[in-house]
Amino acid sequence: MKRISMIVLACLLLLPASNAFGQTRRRSTGSSRRSRAAAQKTPAASAPAQAITAAAGRVAEQIKSLGRFLYLYGPISRELASGEAGARSNQSASEAVERNRAKLRDVFRGYSAQMDELETTFSSTPELRLYYAKLLGVAASATQAEEAVAAGRYNAAGNSLLDVMGRLTDVLVEMRSR
Repeated sequence: MKRISMIVLACLLLLPASNAFGQTRRRSTGSSRRSRAAAQKTPAASAPAQAITAAAGRVAEQIKSLGRFLYLYGPISRELASGEAGARSNQSASEAVERNRAKLRDVFRGYSAQMDELETTFSSTPELRLYYAKLLGVAASATQAEEAVAAGRYNAAGNSLLDVMGRLTDVLVEMRSR
């Protein structure tokens, strides 16, 4: 049970922070100052491209985060499922399994909130509305994953997050192709 707790804690740490805590300014070298000066000459033309590039970066970060989490989630879900089977007769083990499930639910809830925020950003930003149709539904899939974990259906939860990851990848490919 300690191992599960440590893995769940590691997953919580992998969950990316919200944009409020993210880096808002990039560091630059002297050579990039010239390119920045050139970009400032045509701000109206580059503003949509900058919004799309920033959104593509956010989508890419979500994909990376989900990939890292899903890599760790497989062993966690197997241990939780086997722990639940053994905990039915042992009260203290049952409490530990429930605590671990609650921690895992928190991770899934965080992903659900992030996907909802991403959908909102894409629907409310004119430059990103073109990609919104492909993104639509990722928050619902993340919520399904959260509900599946709460019900102890770990495989279904993992499959829902894989669906989220696939949709995000499709959006990123479309954003990069235009």
